[in-house]
Amino acid sequence: MLKSKTRRRVAVKTAAIAAACGGLFFGAVPAIASMAAAPLPVSYSCTAGTGGVAATYKLQMDITGPLAPTPNSTVVATWAIRQPAASPSLLAPSAIPATERLVFDGDALVTANPSIVPSELRTVGATAAAVAATSGAPLQLPAVMITMTPTATGVIAVQPGPFGLYLEPAAGPGSGNGVTLYDCAVATPAEASAAALLITVKPSAAGTGTGTPTPTPTPTPSNTNTGTTSPPKPTITVTRTKTSKPAKDDRQIDETPGGGASTGGGGDAGPDARVIMLGGALMMAGAAAGGLVLRRRTATRG
Repeated sequence: MLKSKTRRRVAVKTAAIAAACGGLFFGAVPAIASMAAAPLPVSYSCTAGTGGVAATYKLQMDITGPLAPTPNSTVVATWAIRQPAASPSLLAPSAIPATERLVFDGDALVTANPSIVPSELRTVGATAAAVAATSGAPLQLPAVMITMTPTATGVIAVQPGPFGLYLEPAAGPGSGNGVTLYDCAVATPAEASAAALLITVKPSAAGTGTGTPTPTPTPTPSNTNTGTTSPPKPTITVTRTKTSKPAKDDRQIDETPGGGASTGGGGDAGPDARVIMLGGALMMAGAAAGGLVLRRRTATRG
């Protein structure tokens, strides 16, 4: 890709200016930094050809990128330069044949906070068919892509820098056999900082897939008591219900002798009847004897 001596000098000077203004990304300017759809104007000092007089052009910087990328993902920022609606514009100095291609070679300042991507002046380029076929027609500049891979969460800033426009043969782009159309440097660094694209790298969201969930094993409880004291034993209370017997009637018999008739009495009901009869007989005999004795004493006295 063709680079003239003028292009190299402009690049070196603009790199120093951009490095000095890099702190604007995270200072007062980020509040107006580009995440909006509308391009923001940046003043460029452009020289036509290799020995022309520099002129100021108000070019529209249209830098877009992903809204919320995640770490370790490929982030692509697109930098497109739009011509202003009113003059002055970057015009074709002469008729451009269909065998030529328009080459864009630019530098974009990439910084990050924290350092999730290398902070550097990134050289990017693009080649497209020259749409302007007639002399004095505005040139349509090709868009370039800036690829980055953030390693963590943070903010990436992409700021437009100097660029050059060249014509090369369509059959052999990059051969160096080309013509310098314009060499442009940033004229107002604050405008370039304001037009920077801020890309916020956010943490990866929790998975919301519909795959089969992995079952969670049920933890087995373990005894964590490491002391020597035995755990307290549970207290067991036994309740017994005792049914009271009915009050005993004097007229009832406690026990019934085995083998006896169920008459309500038995051998264990009290003393044997024969003993009672014997006692009664002895008493009668004693009474009779006593009566005889008394009668004999009476008869003797008389």
